[in-house]
Amino acid sequence: MLNIDYIWTINERTLSPLRQRLLRMTKRIAITVECINRNNIMSYASALTYSSLMAAIPILAIIFAVARGFGFGPAVEERVRSSLQVSPELTDKVFEFANSYLEHTKSGVFIGVGIIVLLYTLVSLTSNVETAFNTIWYVPSSRNIYRRMLDYISIFLLLPFIIVISSGLNLFLITFRSLLPNYQFVNDTVEWSVHLMPTVFVCIGFVLLYTYIPNTEVKLRHAIWPGILAGVVFMGVQYFYFHYQIKLSSYNAIYGTFAAIPLFMLWLHLSWMICLTGGQLCYANQSLDKYALERNSAYLSRRYRDSLSLLLMSRICKRFANGTQPYTERSLAQDTQLPEMLVHKLISELVSMNLLAEMHDETGLYTQYLPAIDIHRMTVRMVMKRMDCYGVERLTDDWQLKTREWELLRHLRSQGEDALLIDIQDGTKADDSMQQNNRNRQEI
Repeated sequence: MLNIDYIWTINERTLSPLRQRLLRMTKRIAITVECINRNNIMSYASALTYSSLMAAIPILAIIFAVARGFGFGPAVEERVRSSLQVSPELTDKVFEFANSYLEHTKSGVFIGVGIIVLLYTLVSLTSNVETAFNTIWYVPSSRNIYRRMLDYISIFLLLPFIIVISSGLNLFLITFRSLLPNYQFVNDTVEWSVHLMPTVFVCIGFVLLYTYIPNTEVKLRHAIWPGILAGVVFMGVQYFYFHYQIKLSSYNAIYGTFAAIPLFMLWLHLSWMICLTGGQLCYANQSLDKYALERNSAYLSRRYRDSLSLLLMSRICKRFANGTQPYTERSLAQDTQLPEMLVHKLISELVSMNLLAEMHDETGLYTQYLPAIDIHRMTVRMVMKRMDCYGVERLTDDWQLKTREWELLRHLRSQGEDALLIDIQDGTKADDSMQQNNRNRQEI
């Protein structure tokens, strides 16, 4: 059986090109599986399933409202109905709820409470999606509420146009095929394109999702293959779900109607699992070369962590002294060749110690870091003392250890003196005992 830790110690330069590709593919799979378990991705899939059910009706209502406003409501409704392909009773009920939601726009009640509920469901869904992807990428903070509403509501408003464009392309290809009935090759190509087009749109959607949803920089080349793979698997699961749903309804109309809701929830859950797994694979592509150090960052010794913190402080102070552009976490990680997750942890601690100060750039998208103390007073000793004193040194306000033993331990640690732990006594003979033992060690 392959030792999963062994693959991170192999020197790729000594392998043939084929073995290098196999090794890197194995590393991608190992990163994906390990991070799925570590980040508890399956729980995020369950939460997103619930959020999707809550936001389904408001999203459909927005899509229908925008589509009807531009005069292509029937085309969008037909496209959505054909895409669902669940039991007719459930589809009619969903459309009835969406239309009822729109009917209340004519009343004054919807203007107040209705809009609040609508915005809450949309922001809740998008916030949960972004939180899941930020967890995959180890991003600590999400977009602010203004950017979230502006970006994601714009996406929902563009959905009707995307549906109309895809439907128009299908109609164009079918019309083009009817104009050339005698060309079998053209007919086969057009028919193949019509069947392939939904998969292409889904793959493009996954690629854009993996690139723009996380609140960090994701390179497009690392999202292409995960997006294609997730799109193909998603369409395959959708195909089996629709055919199974139709087959179940044909056997028993009552049972099929009852089973539509739990089967729909199961399909949603599988869809989110596919989506998040593809996002995790995208993270594996981008962090492949640094993951070996990143996975061991949690086990670094305190001395090594302190040395890395001093390194980061030194780089930030030097750049500040030169008057150049301040560091961000990403630029600092690139400059030091350290994993971004480790740099984020160390920088957060230094900010909490009041050694660094945060500053936002003109766009407000990136956080930059500056020294919080005069760099001509910032010494290695002072920084180490701040790191030693970081945190709470008293369990509660009404408790503090005041014994002879405790005072001696604090004194020995602060002075850097050495003594046997068995010599630390809670009594008056402690100093004499330690002095005698020190004399004995010097004689030896």
